[in-house]
Amino acid sequence: MTRISADFDVVVIGGGPGGSMASTLLADFGKSVVLFETAKFPRYHIGESLLSGTADLLKRIGVLDRLEDAGYIKKYGVEWVWGDRREPWTVYFKDALAMPYDYGYQVERGPFDQMLLENAREHGVDAREQHKVTDFAIAPDGSATVDFENTATGETGRVTARWIVDASGQGGLVTKRLHTQEWDDYLRNMAVWTYWKGAKRPPGLDAGNTFLPTFSDGWWWFIPLRDDITSVGAVVDRQAFQEKKGMGLEAYYKECVEKTPELADRLKDAEQVDEIRVQRDWSYIYDGFAGDGYIACGDAACFIDPLFSTGVHLAMLSGFLAAVTVNTVLDKPEFDRGRVLDFYENAYRKEFARLRAQVYFLYGGHGSSKDSYFWHARSQFDVPGIDPEKAFISLIAGAFTHRSWYRRYLERLDVPAELRGTIESIFAGKSAGANIDLDSVLIPGEDFTKADGFAVDGAHLRESVSLETREGASLALTPAMELLLELAADGSRTGRQLTEALVDQGACGQDQAQNLVHESVSYGFLTGVEKVRDGVR
Repeated sequence: MTRISADFDVVVIGGGPGGSMASTLLADFGKSVVLFETAKFPRYHIGESLLSGTADLLKRIGVLDRLEDAGYIKKYGVEWVWGDRREPWTVYFKDALAMPYDYGYQVERGPFDQMLLENAREHGVDAREQHKVTDFAIAPDGSATVDFENTATGETGRVTARWIVDASGQGGLVTKRLHTQEWDDYLRNMAVWTYWKGAKRPPGLDAGNTFLPTFSDGWWWFIPLRDDITSVGAVVDRQAFQEKKGMGLEAYYKECVEKTPELADRLKDAEQVDEIRVQRDWSYIYDGFAGDGYIACGDAACFIDPLFSTGVHLAMLSGFLAAVTVNTVLDKPEFDRGRVLDFYENAYRKEFARLRAQVYFLYGGHGSSKDSYFWHARSQFDVPGIDPEKAFISLIAGAFTHRSWYRRYLERLDVPAELRGTIESIFAGKSAGANIDLDSVLIPGEDFTKADGFAVDGAHLRESVSLETREGASLALTPAMELLLELAADGSRTGRQLTEALVDQGACGQDQAQNLVHESVSYGFLTGVEKVRDGVR
């Protein structure tokens, strides 16, 4: 028999990183929150490598020290065997610009996710494990009812709430019903993995680094975990997998290892300690992330190829943005709800698109085997609908804080000479990514407009103004950006002098100033005097 439970401000569906992040912050913001999680934690989950940038999000909800105390493996970089050459090359997070942490973590998701969920409870979330959401309904005013079943006792119930946060993972409980799932034809891959004990690791600080070698069918992850356990998995094209799966998972996995001598060497004295697992790793995005009464975060909104280990990061980042967005909707009815939800969706889509462009870029530059379907199907800069050169320049500008990674990768990538010169100039600090020397005079561009929007301000969004180009690029009109345009208006300063002036006047630090000038030129908010005089835009 159905029983009616108490009302809540927010129902969160799913207790993974995204759900835990959103529910913890909403509770911190003073909202009553109930969270339904189908599983009993700890539960197994793949996706064990965390980005260094995720540390800031963990710190925001007060669990970074716990992660540190738990002794999880730290990764200071990534070792690659990628491209035609088989020489290993390593990049380190310390070389990235303006990164607050020079390391990430390798985690076992069972205890890691449990830590996040227990932290949510400590912050006041009514987190209920082994509770499956069986149905939901959203009224025209956005209020919702959610039906659930306690799978441990068989009891059923219903709660009412002012809002739903869908953090149900790839199941996408709300989004699957209300939106269309759009699959990425370039990234329909399969993951095949298991765990090893005693795999060879590099000495010193490199011992915890992720190792990413390629082979003819795809690429491997090698993720060192605690207790001398290593997660080792291959991401392969679905067609290659379909052609070989008849031989059995064990045989196929072994064959893939044998095709990768660099990996085989690390595993030659190791012991396989788990079954072979397989999962579809098809990238997708829903055509909508939010609407009246609901908002989706993490995999319930979109999923990107695991090459850059972005799953947990996207889940927690979107959980943070979702919490602030929902809190704003509930507390500030004077704000247009559609505009507030648009802020969330645009911000999340922009981050997803940036990461997807990185994956396209790296896949496109592989070129190890012309006979491999997986790599042959992707051209070097095949970003649909975007001019290749512009896509590449925008990618560099959007990921400027990681420019050292691209510099090292560029050395091993077959790039047209003209484009290579442009990118090398960026890395040398001589160009802003559009063939403009930073020692030349820069002035404000003309092909952009101001647009009203929002910015995160503590627990809520506040009204903000952004600059937008016709192509959709945008930068917030912050005090630093306003000053930059003001300084450039008289046409007397070079890009380098503009950077120095921003720092001298206290608008921002050196790294932030340099980043702002580079982005402004790359997106067209600043342009060279020579281009104006020549009538070129």
